[in-house]
Amino acid sequence: MSYIEGNFFPLKVFVRNEYLYQMKKGQGEFTEGVIISVRCMGGQVALFQVLLNNGVLRDKLPSHALLTEPKLPEPDLPFHYLQIWNCFSNNFTLLTLNYLYDTRVQVFMKDKKWYDGSYYGTINWAENNQDCDLTLSQDPMEHKSHHILLLDNGQIALQPNNRVKWSEPSFVTKDFPEKPDYQVNKEWFNAEGFEKWRTEDSENYMYGTEDLE
Repeated sequence: MSYIEGNFFPLKVFVRNEYLYQMKKGQGEFTEGVIISVRCMGGQVALFQVLLNNGVLRDKLPSHALLTEPKLPEPDLPFHYLQIWNCFSNNFTLLTLNYLYDTRVQVFMKDKKWYDGSYYGTINWAENNQDCDLTLSQDPMEHKSHHILLLDNGQIALQPNNRVKWSEPSFVTKDFPEKPDYQVNKEWFNAEGFEKWRTEDSENYMYGTEDLE
């Protein structure tokens, strides 16, 4: 579990130079780099730290500032398309869902169009501290993963499950529903939240249980 900043799976990128100069110059120019960490804070998008090929370590770059190819994307999707939900918490885990690694995907964006890409990793969330959860990171209705997706147009997207169509040829053999009618999981499943039984009062390794009704 990382707090605010964590190591990232190294990814070669090209930084839009205007993000190195407060948008005052550098449009249409690029600097090669490698993403080395990601910063996640509630209320804003994920920010990346990149080692540039000139030795500068540049931080706090949004996904829109980074491309996987040294050319302007077509179309050039804005940052609030690429990540439609802010980070949920300062506490997060970065992982790769191994079964899905490099799986082809299609992403449904705000313009109601599908964009092709590939899966790279996932950011998942936890509450900010154990005593007081001031976020929705663990609320069953509100929690969302942020899947890191490398789009074919060169941009990097961070999208939840309900915006992504997955293609795994050896298993996904059915047609994708035009609009899946599944409903969200809103229950908090607590195996100990029942009062009709209790364990026996002993030190037995294979202890028994007693029904109260």
